[in-house]
Order: sequence, then C-alpha cells, then structure tokens
Amino acid sequence: MKKIHVLVALLLSAAIASAQLDKCATMHVLKESIKQHNLTSTFYTAEQAANKWLEENKAKITAKTKAVIKIPVVVHVVYKNAAQNVPDSNIYSQISVLNECFRKMNSNYGNTRNIFDSIGADVELEFCLADKDPLGNATTGIIRKSTPTSSQFDPLFGFDNVKKPSKGGDTLWPPSRYLNIWTCDMSLFSVEAVLGYAQFPGMAQQTDGVVIQYNYFGRYAKPKFLGRTTVHEVGHWLGMRHIWADDAPGLSQPGTCDSTDFVYDTPNCKSQSAQDCDTVINSCSNEDPYWGTIDPPDMVENYMDYSKDSCMTMFTKGQKARMYSFLNTNPDRLAICTSTAGCATFAGVGEIKDLGNYVNVYPNPASDLVKITLNNLGYSDFKYEMFNATGQKVKTGEINYFITEVNTADLSAGIYFLKVYNTSNTITKRVVVNR
Repeated sequence: MKKIHVLVALLLSAAIASAQLDKCATMHVLKESIKQHNLTSTFYTAEQAANKWLEENKAKITAKTKAVIKIPVVVHVVYKNAAQNVPDSNIYSQISVLNECFRKMNSNYGNTRNIFDSIGADVELEFCLADKDPLGNATTGIIRKSTPTSSQFDPLFGFDNVKKPSKGGDTLWPPSRYLNIWTCDMSLFSVEAVLGYAQFPGMAQQTDGVVIQYNYFGRYAKPKFLGRTTVHEVGHWLGMRHIWADDAPGLSQPGTCDSTDFVYDTPNCKSQSAQDCDTVINSCSNEDPYWGTIDPPDMVENYMDYSKDSCMTMFTKGQKARMYSFLNTNPDRLAICTSTAGCATFAGVGEIKDLGNYVNVYPNPASDLVKITLNNLGYSDFKYEMFNATGQKVKTGEINYFITEVNTADLSAGIYFLKVYNTSNTITKRVVVNR
C-alpha cells in the first residue's frame, strides 16, 4: 500500500511539474466555495447589485474624483521554516507596489501601447498596513504564525486551510475593516503550482481575502516577478475577472470570443497570455461597441492577464468603474472604505535600519573572489563600488538576487572598502585581499 501512495505522489508531482505554472487559482476557489458554502444566491446577488449601481454611475466614476480611499491591510505570514517567514521589507515593498499600480504611478506605465494608454486608470485606492487590531490595540499590521511542517495549504488538498487555525492557518480579521492577505507555501509535492488566489465580493465572509505563495510576495521576492501577483489577486478581491473571461482553451474545445469579463474597454481575447509580452497577438475581433470600428489587440498590459510582471502596466477606466460598483454595494467592501483600523507608519521601502546586518561579504580575507549576499531583503536595486586604500574606485557593479561575485584576482594584496548602496541606503565593509 505504501508503494502505491508513493507512486501516486510521484505521478501527481510529474503532472504538476509538466504543466504551465498557474498564476491564479481564484476561479477554482470560486467553484469550490460555491459548492462548500452554497453561495450561488449571495454571489450572484452581489453581481446584480454591482451591475445595477454601475449602470447608474458609470460615467461619473470613470473620471478622477480626487477622493482617495485608504484600505487597511493585515498580512498573515504563515510559515513552516525561516525561508517562508517573509521579512518586513518584502511586505513593505508589496504595499508600495499595490499603491503604485492602483494609483497609476508605476514606473513602467510609459511602456503602455498608444492604443491603450489613454484608458489607463488611477483607481484612487491606496493600501496601508493597519495600525489597530480588531480590539483597538496597536499593531504593525503584520501577524506571524509558525505552523507544523505537515500543514497543507495547496488548493488541491489544503483548500483555504491557511485561514483556519485548526489546520495550521491564522484566523482572518473582520473583512468589513481589513483586507486580509495570507502568505504561505502552497506548493504541492515541492512544486509551485499556484502563485495566488482571492475571493470575489459576495463570497463566504469567514474566508474573505487574498492568499499569495510566500516567495512571490514583494517587489523582488522572486527574480523577474515584481509584486504583480498580489496586484492581480487584489483586483479579484475588488471584483475583477480575468480579461479572457475564463473561457481559455480546454482539453476538448478551443477558447472563444463570446464571453465577457464584464468590462467594456478590455478587448476580448481567447486565452490568457502565455506569461510573455506578445504585443502582436489579436485573438478576437468581436469587440464591445465602445471600440467602434477599431479592432484592438489583446491587452497584455493588463494586471488581470497572465503576462510577465514587467509587461503589466495598467487597470482600465472600465475596470475602475467595476471595482467601485462593489465598493459601493457589497456590505464588506462598502464598510472597509470607512474603516477606523488606521494606517501604520513604517520606514519607506528604501529606508532600512542597520543595513549592515543584512549584507554578508565573504570570504574575508579574500584571494581571487569576494561574494556578496543580501539576506531577507526584497530589493534588486542595490549596487556596489570597491575602493582601494587611497580612495581610488577599482570595481563597480549591480547586486543580484542571490549571490554577487566580485573578481579580486586582478587586485594587489591590501585593504579595500566595499560600498553597498541604493538610492536611500549605504553601508561600507572593509575587505582584505591576500595573496
């Protein structure tokens, strides 16, 4: 019997590894939640109320209101080991990414193609770590919980367990006052199958919120991933659907162009992006009347696609209107807009106390090679400069995500000073080169 279990595990692992990494399990969660909690009526009632509000207010809400809504956030870090215990710096950087993307202040917005750049929206939502817990006590907005290694949080066997203390998870804070975000390990048989998922408005209140694979949480937590997974999932939490309307090709039928994401200015497309940045693809031609005689390409820039993080640049004005339709009709989303949970203050994402404690330089003394590592920092914008004893700059370079190697084979024996820095921080380490 044990051999059979092992064989099944190996087959499942192989199947997951061979499949494309699924960035989002939100639609799977929707189906399971409706089944488990009998949510059909409440979910569709929420949709109907939002649609009615949207019909009456669409023109007003697409314009900038200059009335920014602040949403308090609590981050539940549920971890089995030190690597999964997401550092504060990653959390701060993720809050910054949310604010940049929802306020259309992301540095790559200029990469948006001309056909779309005029419909990009400042959603006028800002996110902050809560400064009061449900009992009114001071908090940093970050909760850390160690969980047994046997805990399962994957969407296949451990569906929503991260929200249940009895399963090793952490209890949500009232969703009428906080956006709950959990980080945890959702891998299955050591394979990262899902990056995140969220609950739509109108789903079960006791499990409301967003769940993110721990090593994709933060601006540079993972190479080439810039924190857009959380932006995508928070979009779902605010009522957004995938731009391909979840009718992507299946095992027996191709994708179609006859479904909707309930947003008028996102062009129809047959399938999700292949996690690339294909700006040529135009998979559908039957567009909303909004587009008139124009046949726009697929909007791979949209946060609700599966594009590369570096390609994602925007929410549209139509998406903003749909978000506000839920913020003005769903009881929990409506209440959170006036939450008294407050906002915790923390050092800017670039401002790190005691940076030297995070920077390792080794071996020291060195011979032909010096290595630099940044421990528990979610940044990639660090650089280094190396100076000799007379102040002459002898080496420069960028520090990567893992280990940065500095070749010292061409340097004379002696004392050198290695400066590690970014726009807000500087630390200098003394390095001895021996021969």
